[in-house]
Amino acid sequence: MIDLRQEAFNNISRVLAITRYDIEQRQLINEYGLNIHGENYFRDVFNFTYLKSYENENFNSQNNSCIDLVDKTEKLALQITTTRKKNKIDNTFKALKVAKYKDYSIKIFYLLDKSKPTIDTIEEYKKTYGVDLNECLFDYTDLIKNIEDLETSRLIELNNKYFKNNTENYTDEIVLNLVFKHLIKNFTIKKPNYDDDFGTIDTNEKIKINNLNSRIESEINKGLDYISLVDNEDNILGDLKKFVVDDLYKQVLFELLLSKVSKIELEGKTLVKLHDFCQIHSIDFNKIISNLHSKLENKIEIKDFNSMSISWIIISFFFEICDIGIKK
Repeated sequence: MIDLRQEAFNNISRVLAITRYDIEQRQLINEYGLNIHGENYFRDVFNFTYLKSYENENFNSQNNSCIDLVDKTEKLALQITTTRKKNKIDNTFKALKVAKYKDYSIKIFYLLDKSKPTIDTIEEYKKTYGVDLNECLFDYTDLIKNIEDLETSRLIELNNKYFKNNTENYTDEIVLNLVFKHLIKNFTIKKPNYDDDFGTIDTNEKIKINNLNSRIESEINKGLDYISLVDNEDNILGDLKKFVVDDLYKQVLFELLLSKVSKIELEGKTLVKLHDFCQIHSIDFNKIISNLHSKLENKIEIKDFNSMSISWIIISFFFEICDIGIKK
């Protein structure tokens, strides 16, 4: 039963993360269809998780801009949004001035990250509405904690009803694309890096040269099975490389070399030169790749999908083309 609970919880977490990444990318092209479908989907999830009786208020009031879901029994009103600006909160709470929402409690669920109101705004809402605004705002982090608190049979039932079949809508290619775009979305693209050490060698030979242990060798070999999916992402591979290799990987090398080489000597050095320092000072490439994996895992919530380990696929791709690891 413990395994079934863990499997169900992992799937729920994965689906919520994929949905967020999907909405995030659609926002960039002003496509809000998934937001609209999300109102009914989350209505059902909230009703099950919180034992509420939310209805879609937009069915009753065409395009209600303040409130999306209502529970008339408990007098609860809920707005579902991606907008984090204060005026969205202000417009939502104006619903309390409407007669039919008299004595209602209001909450706002953010499909992406929730708003972080200032101290002044929190004080304003205490005085005006008598509420702690922080308790009125929630997002996927709060939802997943509440889901984790469900007793086992209900958690498994929630997964079976509302999450289990959702992964069928996302192929391996789609999920990788969403993860890649999420990784580079908030990364400031730097000027092109002309630091490439062109030329590749056989992957097995490179594994030997880098003296990789059996665990990391196994992860890289498993990741290689999926690198054709990465190759299909020509339009974002350049930006992905800037983030993974030129930013994260270089950070790892820099951090591990600092105990051997002064910061002044390291600053501004090319990847090739950093690799040379690693060889001179016998820096363990198992440690380097393990640290890079940890940094990537901290950046993405979808750790795996259909048995794919996404971080290892990314590492395997750049290892195979000789951007990660030494080759001589």
